[in-house]
Amino acid sequence: MSEFDDWVADLKQKRDELKVKLHLASKDAEDEWDNLVSDWDKFVRETQLDKSAEEVGEAAKELGLRMKAAFDRMKQAKD
Repeated sequence: MSEFDDWVADLKQKRDELKVKLHLASKDAEDEWDNLVSDWDKFVRETQLDKSAEEVGEAAKELGLRMKAAFDRMKQAKD
């Protein structure tokens, strides 16, 4: 096998490894998004149950913090 063939084989391996990493990152982002959608749906259901303003405020704050953390994780995974 020539040096060029070795170089091409190495390049192909790196390409394949990157493809797998990107796929896994996409799956992680998709899972994170699904969790956010679930959290949002829960929040909407809870606010429709005529909870007190304090309970809704706490639920909104908790949801907001979880969503911010999730968005930050997704952004870091992208970078």
